[in-house]
Amino acid sequence: MPKLKKLLKKAVAMTPLPFPDQTPAKNPLTEPIQLVHEYIRAWDAKDAEAIGRLFVEDADFINVVGLWWTGRHSIVKAQQFGFQHAFANATISISKVTQRFLGDDAAVVAAQWQISGQVDPDRQPVDPRRGVISATLVKLADGTWLGVSCQNTDIAMAADTFVSREGRLTATSYIKGPSPEEVATAELVDD
Repeated sequence: MPKLKKLLKKAVAMTPLPFPDQTPAKNPLTEPIQLVHEYIRAWDAKDAEAIGRLFVEDADFINVVGLWWTGRHSIVKAQQFGFQHAFANATISISKVTQRFLGDDAAVVAAQWQISGQVDPDRQPVDPRRGVISATLVKLADGTWLGVSCQNTDIAMAADTFVSREGRLTATSYIKGPSPEEVATAELVDD
């Protein structure tokens, strides 16, 4: 409990950096939803610096396995590492994008993505992955937008949660569907 009290005192004492008056992005975001499109453009170009410029200086970015990067510098370094080791020849595509305003100067955007061309640590090709990215943005004094927080999540197919056993997460579903035998023998219905 004393350790928690110390952490809480530190959290309360933290002063966030002020938002900049204007965006550092090369292509200023005039609408929040543009963050997704600019992120994809920068990701496909393997331009970690451009990704970093989409966010405020002290932004938070949580990746698909829960690693929490704080600050533009950390976001850029992590993206660079991924481009060098896992995603050098990978491509990303978007299938759905949403935008929700939270007043005049804040918004949330979300998008479903698919990555193809990733390699494992031994540089062997792996199957495509699907996921969802969500970001909270703030409107700056110049009328443009920057991300303040971002969460990236893999989609675990045919699952609604994870269970943990011996330190390993396994995608699991509590929703019962047809058995593999029932699916194999089912008749296709054409509407």
